Amino acid sequence: MALTLSFQTTKAAGAAFFLALTALTPASAQDMSQMPPAQVEVAIAETRMMAPEMLVSGTVISLNDSRIASEVEGPLSWIAQVGTAVKEGDVIARIDDRLLKVAARRAEANLKRLQANLTFREQDVKRYQELAKSDNTSQAKLQEVTAQRDMLVQEIADAQVTYERAQGDLARAEIRAPFPGHVVQRLANKGEYINVADQIVRLVDNEHIEVVIPAPITITPFLKVGEMVAVHDGRTSRMLPIRTVVPVGDMVSRMVEVRLTSEPDFWMVGTPVKVSLPKEEAQQAVAVPRDALVMKGDARFVYKVSADNTAIQLPADIASSIGLWVSLKSGLEEGDKVVVRGAERLMPGQNVMIQDASSR
Repeated sequence: MALTLSFQTTKAAGAAFFLALTALTPASAQDMSQMPPAQVEVAIAETRMMAPEMLVSGTVISLNDSRIASEVEGPLSWIAQVGTAVKEGDVIARIDDRLLKVAARRAEANLKRLQANLTFREQDVKRYQELAKSDNTSQAKLQEVTAQRDMLVQEIADAQVTYERAQGDLARAEIRAPFPGHVVQRLANKGEYINVADQIVRLVDNEHIEVVIPAPITITPFLKVGEMVAVHDGRTSRMLPIRTVVPVGDMVSRMVEVRLTSEPDFWMVGTPVKVSLPKEEAQQAVAVPRDALVMKGDARFVYKVSADNTAIQLPADIASSIGLWVSLKSGLEEGDKVVVRGAERLMPGQNVMIQDASSR
């Protein structure tokens, strides 16, 4: 009985050891070839002009970010709520216009009085001109009434200006948006007495935006107007053109301002972004899309598809990058196929089936 138990125990231990040994054996190339082909999409490695890049911080700003002030004085009777979207010309605040209406009526009355007096002065000049023709009046008297008429004409011109200004002040009692945007801050409140040039609201145009970046002066020779650079917001990456490089550096920070043209649907004003800017001259290199990079822990690699449609894993030692393209120091040649979709679960040596991206 003891011999039987010993034999059974030895047999069970041997089976367990065999199973453990089988589990620890790595998958062979034959095992990989027996796996079903992985569905992948590929891109072709290209020769491109590439340059080493540096990552700098930037901010999305509005081209029109204004603190709108009052052009007339008086009590503030109404102001738009924060967050209100307005179009160009919409009313965003109102000044109590009672005294402005009084000033406008007074200016109008003075203008009409002078215009009525001018009619009398014109007739007076004509009468003295007729008398002068028959020598019934002196030339001195004619000159006097003519001068009085001419001075009255100038008084009317001055009164006309005063009247137009009064009408303008009355119209400016309604403070209007000089551009479309949103009211983001109230700088005064209803009931406050507003003087000329007092700020009322902060208005921000969220349709016309740019990305502003402080960049080191040393890289300005490599920044070209119109060149596309990659902008990252932590979730997505977009290619934007350089609109301008301000040709004046800060003496303290040794930085210059770089501005990128952006679309309003991309980001909100104030969004922080990271921008990849070239820091050396571009050189020809074999490049692949960033989507080809696979990150697993600290490892970074790409999969190249061989002639027999098997996946070859290559370490991704990045030499340079521009926008959505990166170049590796070695391992790739122009025309090589690299996996850009479906690489996450690939194993080295696994068969692949290339899909057309347009079929997705």
